[in-house]
Order: sequence, then C-alpha cells, then structure tokens
Amino acid sequence: MSFNTKIKGLGAFIGASATAAATLVAFSLPNIALAQEGSAGALLEEIVTTARKKSSAEAVQDVPVAVTAFGAAQLDALFVKKIEDLSYTMPNVQLESVGTFPGVQNFSIRGQGINSSIPSVDPTVGVFVDGLFMGTTYGVVIDTFDLETVEVLRGPQGLLFGRNVTGGAVVLRNARPDGESAVRVRLGATDEDQVNLAASIEGALVEDVLAAKMVVYYDDDEGYFGNTNPSAPNPAPHPFQPFYANAADGSNVGALRTRMFRPTLVWTPDDSTDVSIIVEHGETEGDGASWSNVTAQRAGAVDDFSTTSDETGFTNIEWTSGVLEANIGDVGNGTLTNILGSRRVKADSAADIDGTDLPIFAAPGFTDQKQLSNELRWAGNVSDNWETTIGLYYFQQDITYREARYIWLPPPIGPAPFGVNLQRALGGDMKAKNFGAFWNNDFHVGDRVTLTAGLRYTDERKEAQIITGGCSDNVNFNCTFLDLDGDWNNVTPKLGVQFRMSDEAQLYAFWTKGYRSGGFNFRNAKPTVIPPGPTLEEENNTIEIGLKSDLLDGRMRLNIAAFQSKVDDMQRELNVPDPDVIVLQGTINAGDVTIQGVELDFVGLITDTFSINASYGWQDGEYDSVNPAFAAFLGAELPRLAPTNYSVGLSWDIPAGSNMFNLMVNHSYRESHPYDDANLQFFDDQRRTNASINWFSADDTWNVSLYGKNLEDEANWGNLTSIAGLWVAGPMKKGRVLGLEVNYRR
Repeated sequence: MSFNTKIKGLGAFIGASATAAATLVAFSLPNIALAQEGSAGALLEEIVTTARKKSSAEAVQDVPVAVTAFGAAQLDALFVKKIEDLSYTMPNVQLESVGTFPGVQNFSIRGQGINSSIPSVDPTVGVFVDGLFMGTTYGVVIDTFDLETVEVLRGPQGLLFGRNVTGGAVVLRNARPDGESAVRVRLGATDEDQVNLAASIEGALVEDVLAAKMVVYYDDDEGYFGNTNPSAPNPAPHPFQPFYANAADGSNVGALRTRMFRPTLVWTPDDSTDVSIIVEHGETEGDGASWSNVTAQRAGAVDDFSTTSDETGFTNIEWTSGVLEANIGDVGNGTLTNILGSRRVKADSAADIDGTDLPIFAAPGFTDQKQLSNELRWAGNVSDNWETTIGLYYFQQDITYREARYIWLPPPIGPAPFGVNLQRALGGDMKAKNFGAFWNNDFHVGDRVTLTAGLRYTDERKEAQIITGGCSDNVNFNCTFLDLDGDWNNVTPKLGVQFRMSDEAQLYAFWTKGYRSGGFNFRNAKPTVIPPGPTLEEENNTIEIGLKSDLLDGRMRLNIAAFQSKVDDMQRELNVPDPDVIVLQGTINAGDVTIQGVELDFVGLITDTFSINASYGWQDGEYDSVNPAFAAFLGAELPRLAPTNYSVGLSWDIPAGSNMFNLMVNHSYRESHPYDDANLQFFDDQRRTNASINWFSADDTWNVSLYGKNLEDEANWGNLTSIAGLWVAGPMKKGRVLGLEVNYRR
C-alpha cells in the first residue's frame, strides 16, 4: 500500500470526525457536567473487564492492552443487537459469519482469520462465552440480549487464553441474577419478514442465598435473498433430489429460525463464595447457504441480492452447553476460581454450492462435536507490590464430520448427451487433548510503573482419520481412512511495562506471543496434491505500544495502539480446482508474514446531550517468505486484511417532558481487500450507515425504537470459491432493513 493511500484513508477519517465534532461543538456549553442519564454519555461510563483473570474486575481504561469493551448500557446506546453489528465499529476487526454453512462464526482481527467452516480447522480468534472456549463456532448465537459485557481483545492472547487466539479473543459474559426480581421483554420486527422475541425473568429462590434466571430467545427470519430461478425442470438426470425435498420455487431464500433457552442459578452461601450454573440449549433450522454465480453478478447479469439456485438446501444446528463456575474468596490473599464447561453440537446442512440454475454441485454434510474443559486458577496478592495469577487448563474435543458431494459435469465437460454424475465422500474423525499451565505477574514499582512478566506452557495432541482417495460411497461412507496424528507444545510468554502519567492517562508497551496448534483438514481428498496434515504450528510474536487517556474531566476518551506482528508458518486454507471433486481444499503453512498497524478509539461528550464516537484502523501485511510448494496459489496480499477502516457515530438526547428521545446515526467504511489467498476475488469497499430513533418512558420501563440498517443498500459478498471455472459466492449481509422494536423491563 502506498503512503498516499494510507494518508487518504486517515484523512477521510479525520475529516469526517472533525466535521461532526465541529457541528456539535457549535451547540456545546462550557463545563457542563457529565450526563448521568440518557444514551449520549453512556459510552463514557466505566466498563469493567475480567479478561486478565485477576481476583477482581478491572476498569477497561486501566488495562494495558488493546481492548474494545461494551457493557449493557453501551450496547443499548449503540443500538447493537448482534455481535456482527459491531464489526464495522472497531478498528481492524471483522465479525461477519464466513464459511460454507449458515450459523458459523469465523472472526478476523488484525488480518488473521480463517475462511472455512471445516470443524477440524482451528480458529485464529477464540470465542469465549462465560469462560467456555468454543471448540467450534457452530451455533454460537451472539445476540446481545442479556449480555453483561462484550470484550474484543486485539492481538495474540496466548498467555491467559492458550492456543488458537493468535489474532485475538472475543470474550462474552451473560448477565447473572443478583437476587432482585426483574422481568425484561424485547419484541422486534422488520420490513423483511423477520420477527424476534427475547425475554428474561429472574429473582430470589432463597433470599440472599440462591438466585435464578431464565432467558428465552426466538428469531424467525423468512429470508432476504431473492431466487430468480422459477423451479424449471432439471435438464438432465441427477441424484440430488432425494436430499433436496425443497426445490427452489422462485421465493426468497436464506430463511433461518433460531430457538434458545438459558437457565442460570447463582448460589452465594456467604460473602466470599459464589457458584454459578449456566445451561444453554438452542436450535437453528432453515435454508442452506445462499450462493450466486459471481462471474455473472460482477458483470451485472444478476442483482446484488439475488441467487439463481436450483435447490434451497437446508441447515439444522442443535447445541447444548453447560458451565459450572465457582469463586472462593479469602484463599490466601486472593480468590480461587474453577470453571468446568462442556458443549455438544450437531449440525446437518446442504446447499447448492454452484449457485446456478443447473444441478452442478451439491454438498450435504453433518458435524458432531463434543468438548469438555476445566480451568483452575488462583489470583491474588503475594505482597503489596506483587499481583499474580496462576492456573491449570484442560481441554478435550471429539469431532466427526462427513460430507457427500454430488457432482454433475454437463457437456462438453462431461460426455454427451447428459454428461456424467459423480459421487464423492469426504470427512473424518478427530480427537484432541490440550493441557496448559500459566503464570502471570504484575510488579508495581512505586505508584506509576507496573512491570508484567508471565508465560504459559501448552501441550496438545490430535489423532485423526481422514477419508482419502476419491471415495464414491457418500451414503454409508465405507471408505479408506488415513490415520494421522500430531503432537505440539509451545511456550507463550509476555513481557510488558505500564506507566501511569496520571489517574486519567497511561502509556504501555509489551511483547507477547500467540500460538495456533497444527492440525488437519477434513475436506482434503487427495494427499498427493495437498497433504491433509498435520500442519506445523503457527506462532505470532507481537510488539504493541499504546496510550489510554480520559480527558477534560472525563468528557473525552482517546485510546491509541500501534503494533507489529511477526507470524511464522501462517496456516491458510487453499481452494484448488480439481476435476474429480470440483474443489480440493487443504490447509498449508503458507509462509512467514509481517503485519503492522495503528488503531484509534475516540468518545467525546460535547454537551450533556450530544456525543460523538469514532474509530480508525490502518494495517499492512506482506509475506516475508512463501512456501515454495504452494507459491503458485498465493497472491501478494493477505486475505481478510482491510488496509483501512473507520467509523463515526453521533448520539443526541432530546428531552420530551418527563420522557426522552434519542437520535443515533453511525457511518462506517472498510477498504477493499482480497477474500481468497490467490487474490482472485476481493471484498468490495464497504460503506455502512445505521440510524435509529428511540423513545424512553420517564420511568425507563418502556422504550420503542425505529431503526434502519445498511441504509446505502450495499452488498457484501464472501465465501468465494471457484466451481468448474466459475466463481460463486454468498452474500454476507442483507441490504437495507427497516425495523421496529419494543422493550419492556420492570
């Protein structure tokens, strides 16, 4: 990227921010006290984090790491309903769903993210819900209803979170019942036939001892993407129909219905002990992935939000998870914590992968994943100047994956007059066990300087059986399996320094290391072309410096971070055309990479009722060396690394008697960047404008919101794959959506 391009992006951000700030300052009054109520000042309220796993929560502004955090008040103020809504409002962060199947989250932070929904491919961004690491992100319903905090940590988090967090971590915590009686109901609907209902009820079962809560969630989305194929007769015999009872009929596709319930119990036998039990069960069902012929779409032959699929396909995901968390205070000079968690996911899906009105390529498949983990740690004070956290971690996971490919090669690719039908089976089984031990220390030197030193040891073993050799039994999967195994161990240290210039500002710097274990690829059917594994482990050495500051008596917040990451043996997923299986997918160690960037977060309360929030991210990445065996499949630019991104948001509280209105608008931009490793397909420039009008009753019992998302009606295509010489893709975002939402709480 040229220097002029960098400056252009930064200039656009500064210009937009300055214009908005100047407009608001024109209405401002000097030295107005910070607003205590309303949405305008909510983003400046103190948010606490438990991400550093200390004995007590810390204010986010006191933590020497690049983290963007939101509490319930901040999520409400930004009108965030799903985690994906935050994707464009944080620097160098992408939170879209990416992969073959709906309901799978593959996030990217600082240019490190995977493009695959293959369950054997480990993520680069770890997702943690109530302390439970998501071994696969199938069925992770990340609606913000009832979330207590959302924390997005940028950069490797290997010290405290272990492997598979080379890009960062998304840490979510659901709200716990506190013994107070409360009811909350949210009902929403959009102009695109989507209805959402969420509700919670909580209270004390035994006063001051046992509290309970129940959360239920239902979302019915009838689909947004129009299918222009009117269900014409198939042009040739094919074996798809037994798997596809729901042939396309010209109606919208992309329907998904999600149901979830989550009971929680909190036992507090005394002031120093609390035990939480959280159980969650959910189901998602609906259409398969929506695909389109991108070759035609880019040429203007089809609408941006249309597909020509001959089959709708299906998606069924069911999950059950449980977390038992116990905190015992007054153990020495600290707190003993144990988090025991388990999760089971079953997923079945099928989709018309070719995205055309011909039955060329379909791929039904299923996944069965179960995991068990336990973390035991102690955090406290060794002395007045020495804080420490020490812990042990265990994780095990079993995955079964099967995929049936139905391939029709029409003439002239296949023989006349009808072509040829191929059936191929892919998949495998994998067992993984992971053990970790970690120790982090903060040494306070006087009142202003803190030194950090810590390390984590990780040992992981995986055993896999993978289908190879072009097996054609895609019904019973009576195939030849290749037995593979791998063993990896790694030490991930961290050294840092924090200097508090004042109570409102700090400088920090650190070096740390992240680690992503090697692994296997279940969709690799030809070991002679791309080995199915094991891949080498991926390591990320990052240096980061930053500034965190609260200015003007807490009316303004400015955080800046600069980083450089050296990634050795970066793992990437290749899609290689193949005449036998259409697309041969494999995981490789692509080479060594350097990624560097700058990130800014800003919040300012211009008056008691006007606020502005903004973010800016710039990053640049390039290969330092490339694996020569796969150099022909790798482009010069790294995928999922947007060079620049920024957002600017305004919030205005308008008193109306004893009630209040709030107007909110947010505009964001993300620069074009490649989707695939070969740099053959790109995400287009993305501009997003969201706005809402919100009414709050005087007693804060009711609020009603009218909102619009993606007001520019821009499409965002992803999941790009070459199928028989054509590029196909799926839309990752809906177009313009208008909605109404009613909230009641008591």
